[in-house]
Amino acid sequence: MRDLSATSVTISPSEHSGWAEARAELMAEAKASLRSRLETRLSSLGDEDPAAVRAEFAREEAEIEHRVDHTVHTITATLTYDYNFLSR
Repeated sequence: MRDLSATSVTISPSEHSGWAEARAELMAEAKASLRSRLETRLSSLGDEDPAAVRAEFAREEAEIEHRVDHTVHTITATLTYDYNFLSR
């Protein structure tokens, strides 16, 4: 019997070249409405301080990044292992 304790599996995104690219797309999708709300709010400031508005949106952006980074994704896979013990 073979010792399979050193067996490893690597998972990579199929629609992207790597995990960084997949994360960037998820972030862009999650932040799209935030950016448009920020621009709308900045264009109608009135007496509000632009720096305070930007700081508020920066906190919201950090929350979105935290939520995206800590979302649990389920991966379903099938592993087929063919071992011919007679060939050894």
